[in-house]
Amino acid sequence: MIRSFRLLSLVALVSTGVAASFVASASAAPKATPAPASSPSPAPAPSATSEPLDHVISRLEAKLKADPNDKTASQDLAGAYYQSNRPDLTLAITKKLLAGGTKNAQVYYFDGIASAAVGDTKTAVASLEQARNFEPTNAQVLGTLTTIYLRLNQPADAERVAQKAIAFNKDDENAYVNYGLVLSAEQKFDEARKQFETAARLNPKDAHPVVLEARSYVDQNAIAFASQLFDRAIAIDPTSGEALYGKAKLSAAQHNVKDAVANYETLLKNSTDDNERASIVDEEAVLFATEKMNAEADAAYKRAIATYPNVLGAHIAYGDYLAANKDNAGAEREWTAGLGPNKDNPTALVRVGQLAISRKKFTEALDDFKKATDLAPSDPQAQYTLGQLYMTQKQYDKARTAFRTSFGLQKTPEALAGLGAADYQARNYAECAEVFEALDKTPNFAKQNPRVLVTLGDCEARSNRKVQAKSAYMRFLAYTKPGSQAERDIRKIIADLDAKPAPKATSAPKK
Repeated sequence: MIRSFRLLSLVALVSTGVAASFVASASAAPKATPAPASSPSPAPAPSATSEPLDHVISRLEAKLKADPNDKTASQDLAGAYYQSNRPDLTLAITKKLLAGGTKNAQVYYFDGIASAAVGDTKTAVASLEQARNFEPTNAQVLGTLTTIYLRLNQPADAERVAQKAIAFNKDDENAYVNYGLVLSAEQKFDEARKQFETAARLNPKDAHPVVLEARSYVDQNAIAFASQLFDRAIAIDPTSGEALYGKAKLSAAQHNVKDAVANYETLLKNSTDDNERASIVDEEAVLFATEKMNAEADAAYKRAIATYPNVLGAHIAYGDYLAANKDNAGAEREWTAGLGPNKDNPTALVRVGQLAISRKKFTEALDDFKKATDLAPSDPQAQYTLGQLYMTQKQYDKARTAFRTSFGLQKTPEALAGLGAADYQARNYAECAEVFEALDKTPNFAKQNPRVLVTLGDCEARSNRKVQAKSAYMRFLAYTKPGSQAERDIRKIIADLDAKPAPKATSAPKK
């Protein structure tokens, strides 16, 4: 049976209505002050104990070293690794346990949440469904599965599972919260608010359901109702970070600087973490900057740096502000400070790398992005830029790896196009054709980027697929001006295809 867990809140800004004007600072968002969420809570993690997490990990590692067959210690260590933000290590354990025949709800659950954390949602669903087979009424398994289905844009499945969670756990506040968030994601706001109210009645001392109800009104731009509910949440729990944060953001969006700052300052007093505190002060700075109160904004950024000197994100946030105000020298100074004493802050490395790109110092930028992605491999945009930089250096195989990684993390057509371009340059024509075929099927991509059809045609031709090549070239003709040089060039290529055998593929050596 799955042992005790605590639920963690999903941090995700809503993107409609007033929330669209919310601006995040470069510092890490305050842990106690999540922005409006529009999907269920993510996978729960093991319950915290009085023993520090690093001690737990060390103890369990030692226990396994003494007895590698200790299945209970293995499962506990898998959970501890997940809680320490190392899902890759969690997966190393769960895969070994499953391969060795240890198949239970706990192992499948950890395998599912860790797979989700690394972006492998297909495996996540499969493992969580297996966990549900072992424990079909478990609210945590059902809640996490709901989240994954929403992430996969399968709202019907998410709603189905969320309803089952309520059916089996009628007194579980979190089950109603998750169902309400599914309904919010489907924009069934009135029904969602009924679920949040039910959750609030089950636990009247918890401000969280009321905050979620407020956010549903933010989604609909119903500011007055949202404001009242944030006030209600604060009355329930005056220290609620998410309620204070939500009210501050709402006030900021309404240009109510006085009330926004008051809520930020209350939030600041309640925080015990310097990273959170610096982020809150930077939020105030963003507010001042948005209101064109530049002197106050500058002072707030400097306050965050002076008060919390060990928070590197404060330098990065100030650098971003200076760059937006075209003070490139100041931005470079702050981003360089944000690198830290070991020059290993990934966010700062990306900033200085981007600065090097703007100066056409591509080799220098490549070094920065290589280090940044080594330190933080799950940043899809950084991986994409790394791929572009490898292309400038004609390191096409490395570019392919970076683009492929970027696409695996965030399936953007731009990353896929980068992969195809790298394949073409590396003469990997078979995969190049597959990539551009996929892009051709992406809605509107070929219409907006018709040249992909030319590359597709060339890769198809070089892969001995003359019929497919001709089809791609013919479709490109629709985008050319009659009588233009482009039209004449393509028609000549088509004529050559009809007249001569297709060139031999060079994507792989002959067997």
